[in-house]
Amino acid sequence: MFTSFLIWFGLCFVCYLLRTIFEILKSEHAKIASVKGAGISIYAIMAILWFSWFQMCIIDPEKIFLPRWLRYVGLFFFTAGIFLFILSHRQMKGFKHRGFIVKNGLYSRIRNPMYLGFTLWVIGFPLFLQKLYSLYSAIIWITFILIWKALEEKELERKYPDYQDYKKKTWF
Repeated sequence: MFTSFLIWFGLCFVCYLLRTIFEILKSEHAKIASVKGAGISIYAIMAILWFSWFQMCIIDPEKIFLPRWLRYVGLFFFTAGIFLFILSHRQMKGFKHRGFIVKNGLYSRIRNPMYLGFTLWVIGFPLFLQKLYSLYSAIIWITFILIWKALEEKELERKYPDYQDYKKKTWF
């Protein structure tokens, strides 16, 4: 069981690493990041990443016993994270590459609701399932997510002069 957990953890880590390398290359305007099909490849990597992450959490061999209320907090975080991801994705749809920052809906209060959603669900799901190693691994996944966020915000600051003002009015 622990070997299976390590395999899924390793696959998840590699996918996080590949996504991070892509974000770094994109922020440095490397030609390879803008090659046709690169975006589709990243979507495929993200699908593998989340599939492997869920598998890792489910088969995590080290169970911890948490109070029921804390498990429900985990379920709330997980559900809220999924909700933020889906809603922010829907609100952004159609706005990408239009030459302006999305500032309506969730984006009027939270700059990066998708990343916040990811962060909540990588904490919430292991809490709900009471899985120790998966909960510890959240530190790694959140670090990667914060790197993606920082790289994206750096690019947005460069691209949109009013992004600094937007940052002052929003959270995360």
